[in-house]
Amino acid sequence: MNTLADVMEAGQEKLFRRWLERVQRDHAPGPLSEPELADHIPEFLKEVVAALHREEEGEAPKTHRVGPLGWEHGEQRFRTGFDLPSVVREYGALHECIFDLVEEAGHGLVRVEEARILLLCFNRAIAEAVAHFMHRRERELLGEAAPPPAG
Repeated sequence: MNTLADVMEAGQEKLFRRWLERVQRDHAPGPLSEPELADHIPEFLKEVVAALHREEEGEAPKTHRVGPLGWEHGEQRFRTGFDLPSVVREYGALHECIFDLVEEAGHGLVRVEEARILLLCFNRAIAEAVAHFMHRRERELLGEAAPPPAG
């Protein structure tokens, strides 16, 4: 039986494309390029899959690795004009796309530990994205200059 990580790896392109479409249609503040929409989500998905694989191998899943990606995602979404509810909802859309992929693959059951790791990764990334988004918003309201973009 395939694991959640296996299903996500095998369907990574389909998963990503569906998520991009949903975000552009339902959550983006306007038309954005694919790189602007994609942001750190491909790396986030790789870290989620890696955490799931580590758990399968009996190791600690290391869900903390998604935190910095969420932080950067919050920064990028603030700069591109997203509102905070949309930032949270786009993570929800990704979660839905994962479960759609699982269902289509005929992988009807997800182990509790897999679901727990998925939840931990998403919660950590969302929390970091929201924290940084709010930090940037507060700085803007106080009239403080934003740091130059990384990269």
